[in-house]
Amino acid sequence: MLAVCRKEMRETLRDRRTVLAALVLPVVTMPLVVLAAPALAQRQQRALQARPVSVAVEPDGLRALLATGLRAGVVQLREPRDTREAIRRSEIDAAVVGQPAAGPADPPGAARIEILYDESRPASAEAARRLADLMAQDAAAGIRSDPGDPTVPQSGGAVAVVLVNVATPERMGGALLASSLPLFLAVWALLGGQYAALDVGVGERERGTLEALLVLPARRWEVVLGKFLAVLIPSSAALLIALTSGVASLAAGGRLLATGPVRVALPPEVVCGALAVGLGLAAFLSSAQLTLSLAARTLREAQQAFTGLYLVTVLPAVLIPLAGVTLDQPWTPIVPVVNAVWALRGLLIGQIEPARLALVAGTLAGLTMPLLAVSVRQLGTPRAPIR
Repeated sequence: MLAVCRKEMRETLRDRRTVLAALVLPVVTMPLVVLAAPALAQRQQRALQARPVSVAVEPDGLRALLATGLRAGVVQLREPRDTREAIRRSEIDAAVVGQPAAGPADPPGAARIEILYDESRPASAEAARRLADLMAQDAAAGIRSDPGDPTVPQSGGAVAVVLVNVATPERMGGALLASSLPLFLAVWALLGGQYAALDVGVGERERGTLEALLVLPARRWEVVLGKFLAVLIPSSAALLIALTSGVASLAAGGRLLATGPVRVALPPEVVCGALAVGLGLAAFLSSAQLTLSLAARTLREAQQAFTGLYLVTVLPAVLIPLAGVTLDQPWTPIVPVVNAVWALRGLLIGQIEPARLALVAGTLAGLTMPLLAVSVRQLGTPRAPIR
């Protein structure tokens, strides 16, 4: 038994790719995850704190509560027609609205101030917290009186600041989906076609049937296209199942994960956009797997290459939610995998333009073609077995 174990270990260590996959990749990826995750979260927090807060104030007398922020330039006033709708459409970050105190026990001059914000948007939630801090600071310095308006606190009057989330249950459901669904869609788009890619590529090479395809009357690109479809179909099926089961699971148990009203439902336009991006990602990953499988000399070598592809797919999907607003860059829609996860998150929370969505889908389709061209070349290239 020990002799067999020593023999197998020597064979394993002789293959440098096995050592790379088992020892080197964890050494590289673990520090990347451990260090990158908090760094991205801190960078997003700094970006949110550095940007000015766009806010609407009703009535105008409450602007005195934001005097410090206005002088420092950290608060910018806006005057939208519909305050709540402007917050939901990301036209403004928050709104400060005065309400007269209704309780008979309230002291004279007291008032209730509501800060309206959208909990589904990190920028709006951070803006609400910053506004509450600024108002608390300015309230201590005194407020101008406005005896004719009961919604404005009088000088020396009590101020009750209340945060009010104006996001609809559907929008909160979209934010809940965006927190996890893009990751699982990317993973299953990759894993769904993995075994098919191994079988139609290096699997056929090891069985000796790959060369037989070259004597068929079909041209090489037709053979590669057939193999590509054999990988793409199970990958797309896994993606569709993951999308359906993910939405159904969160629709059933979303109330357990959220503090407010949540309704998980995808409008038809969001479903169409998610399918376009998801199938584009499945096509790109399927072509990459097929290329790696045809380039491998053994099944073990192909599996090791797939490990690297898995990490390249999963790491962005894990880290992108932490990047948040800092990821809104011109290059984001053209970086494969990153663009798909970013676009799926934007779709679910309603923060991506149709033009950028089309750019993401087109980029994934455009990158699939060169990979298939490489597969055509790999199809007829003999591979010597590893000694």
